[in-house]
Amino acid sequence: MSGPQRGYCLIVNNFDFSHSLGNQSDRGGTHIDEESLSLVFGWLGFQVEVVPDATRDQMLSSMRKLAGRDHSGMDCVACVVLSHGLKGCVYGVDGEEVRLEELTDLLHGVRCPSLRGKPKLFFIQACQGNQREQAVPVPANGPVNPKVQDQTDGPSGPGVHAQTDGPCSPGVNIQTDGPCSPGDICSDAVVASELLPSTADFLTAIATTPSHVSVRLEDKGSWFIQSLCQNLEQLVPHGQDLVSILTKVNDDVSQMFKRIGGCRQMPQHSSSLRTRVVFPIPEGPVIQKKCHFR
Repeated sequence: MSGPQRGYCLIVNNFDFSHSLGNQSDRGGTHIDEESLSLVFGWLGFQVEVVPDATRDQMLSSMRKLAGRDHSGMDCVACVVLSHGLKGCVYGVDGEEVRLEELTDLLHGVRCPSLRGKPKLFFIQACQGNQREQAVPVPANGPVNPKVQDQTDGPSGPGVHAQTDGPCSPGVNIQTDGPCSPGDICSDAVVASELLPSTADFLTAIATTPSHVSVRLEDKGSWFIQSLCQNLEQLVPHGQDLVSILTKVNDDVSQMFKRIGGCRQMPQHSSSLRTRVVFPIPEGPVIQKKCHFR
């Protein structure tokens, strides 16, 4: 993080689903998440841009515009999607699905050369299904009791805003001239160490595990986004790297409990980062930052 600018933070905030084909409900409380994200990522040095109530086409168009920019002077890029979703996808306000890969693929090294070798960070607040997360008791010592509680295969209960919101083998040779034989890796003109896979340096953090709901409260925002913002604010000044911060978010959200409907939630993140991501410590506190969820 030594560039002249931190980077862009694109926030897609989908609230109004009144005209959606799938009859999804409006996402009350998402404005609180947008406010928290804007304050915290602005505090971290990002140039924050918000796209409200985007259809499928508008979501993809916004990502294409972001990919088409010159990121040469930037350290990284961050993209946040606040919407309804199902497994592996999010919804535009028109009810049309957008696969997560459609969003991340637009920032691959082939399509966005100025982001090669730089972290590409995605944060997804959306349900990934309509199942409720299983809850299991954890004894102080000894194995986990396999008995489970509070599980349903149907839509989430009242008060819960959800959608219902090949490796190299030993002995592989590296050759720099001559034809490739089976199992060989050949390179001409370019030193292999100067090349990176196009999918390198991505991190995707999702509010919940596949097939499960995520919780959003109309007066406090979502569990995942509020925990993310709080932990960034608290741990960045201590020099914590982003993956460690997300692990703390996982732990915090896993212990939250919604009394109505007995809902729990387990965020998850996946990474192809090649190094730790540590944000420079900002000067001063988050301006007018108030935590919405405790």
